[in-house]
Amino acid sequence: MTIEAILTRTLAVVTFCAAMHVGAAQASPTSLTVDVSGIADMDERGADSNIVKDLFVGAGATIESLKWDINLTSYDPSYLSEMQVTFSDSLGNGVTFTPGGGDDFEGTNSYFGFQDLRVLGQQFKLGDDGLLRLEFHDAYKDLAFDEPEGMWNLGTLTFGVSTVPEPQTLLLMLGGMVSMLAVAKSRSSRPRNA
Repeated sequence: MTIEAILTRTLAVVTFCAAMHVGAAQASPTSLTVDVSGIADMDERGADSNIVKDLFVGAGATIESLKWDINLTSYDPSYLSEMQVTFSDSLGNGVTFTPGGGDDFEGTNSYFGFQDLRVLGQQFKLGDDGLLRLEFHDAYKDLAFDEPEGMWNLGTLTFGVSTVPEPQTLLLMLGGMVSMLAVAKSRSSRPRNA
């Protein structure tokens, strides 16, 4: 075997391995944790006074799960069961989450849990802008508009995210596979010595 053949084969293997490593890292699920401490629960969804957070996750990423560990306070006469957060793409397609669902009373309470959105068929893809939009709002307005209905005292929301490989990663993977095919073809076209 010539030095040129050894170098070509080594380069092909290294390129292929690097592409597979980067591709696997790009496509594997990750998580995004958001601190919700001190966020006021204001008005019904879509009101200008609501707290909205736009987070860049990546174009075409899929939101697959939600984990929560939070403490909420609702102000009389509003209920804990009315405090909500809607997480969606920038067009508003997504999921509305009510951590205190069923707690039809005011006061303070802690909530924690995990939900795989895929099991419910509620996973969704982000648009080309790659933004995950969180809007904190109330299901029913009990108090005057622009007057807080409650408070997200402390805690975090953690989103399970599956990202899409970037075009450069796909090109690197394609280059590695083409190199491997070239090496295989050159090996099979050489005459064999008996």
